Amino acid sequence: MIIEELGKKLTEAGRLKLRPLCVYATDEIPEGGVPSYEVDRCIAKAIYISALFEETPPLYVEAGHEKCCIGGLVWMGLAEPHPKLKYFVTVGTPDFRGGAAEHLKETPELFDEQRGRAGKIIPLGKYTVIAPCTPDLAPETVRSFILFAGSEQIRNLCGLAQFRSSDPFFKTVIPGGPTCATMIAFPAGMAENAPKDSAYIGPVDPTGNPWLPPELMTMGIPSGLAQQMGADLEEAFICKRGKIAYPENRMVIKPYKKNLDV
Repeated sequence: MIIEELGKKLTEAGRLKLRPLCVYATDEIPEGGVPSYEVDRCIAKAIYISALFEETPPLYVEAGHEKCCIGGLVWMGLAEPHPKLKYFVTVGTPDFRGGAAEHLKETPELFDEQRGRAGKIIPLGKYTVIAPCTPDLAPETVRSFILFAGSEQIRNLCGLAQFRSSDPFFKTVIPGGPTCATMIAFPAGMAENAPKDSAYIGPVDPTGNPWLPPELMTMGIPSGLAQQMGADLEEAFICKRGKIAYPENRMVIKPYKKNLDV
């Protein structure tokens, strides 16, 4: 399935309000592309802006982008973490960033262990590109897709991802880690130990909450799984039972009242 058509299928399946984006690698800057930091220092926020505003050009990330969030570059495999970073994201230390702490993990040791369990992060290529689903993209070059959707939409997309699988636990996962890892590193297969055929729902990183609307979640989908979801759409519940997937009328839920006539 060509990438533009697949983007339309995913939009239909999730009734998306924001455009889907795809992730691929290239050795040359894409035509019309801009470094992600020109849109925003945070890679994940720049991706959200791209999904929200269609006039945003393709974004690319490369090693040495000092204006990017260093954490984002680390989780893209493009930089080594500062040795004190594990303190900043956990409990803080007086000799780094004035003792500031994000309290995302209980201890620095847990942060190190989590990174180790994710495995080595290997960049996709010289430039990692996040771009709209255009007809000029070859399907074999695209590594994953990024969607922004509400809770009902995400529920249905998860059901579609699970349509052809008997695995009840790992076809769709909510991983720990930063927002950019959930969007890119894990679904695009950059993290050595990330499941290769799972859709990644999130983010659980609260540092994106000031800019990501509370009603939205993200879904990162490996390309192969996205192709399967597009192919399954007509046979799955979203099309076969559309009024259940996206009800036109909602049940009114009433409070329990004890029957005093018994």
